[in-house]
Amino acid sequence: MGIFSFLAGNTKTTNKVIDAGISGLDKLFFTEEEKAEYNHKLQQLHLQFVKIAASESTAQSISRRMICLPVIYVWLLLIVASVAFDVLGMGPFESIKSAIEQMNVPALAAIGFYVGRHIATGLKK
Repeated sequence: MGIFSFLAGNTKTTNKVIDAGISGLDKLFFTEEEKAEYNHKLQQLHLQFVKIAASESTAQSISRRMICLPVIYVWLLLIVASVAFDVLGMGPFESIKSAIEQMNVPALAAIGFYVGRHIATGLKK
């Protein structure tokens, strides 16, 4: 009988049990208003993340940029060498052209991910 003692007359306990039951039923259904509140909170968190990411100039961010620069420099050097050899009439060196083709994706990815935001900001100004 101890299990059902809350029904005997203690109104505080009865109210707690009823409130818990209503709260549990309410959480089963995701209303349009709750969806709107959830999306608003999600957008606020996303905006906060974007602000933090945009102003990032931590040591890690700077070091990533310093790592990507040699990749870009080697890629540009290979392109300049290929053009120079073609202009001088020394013939196209297949090894240089294949190295350029292999470095296209990493170099362009490095430019896009690590340096692209700064280039875009500079172009806007």
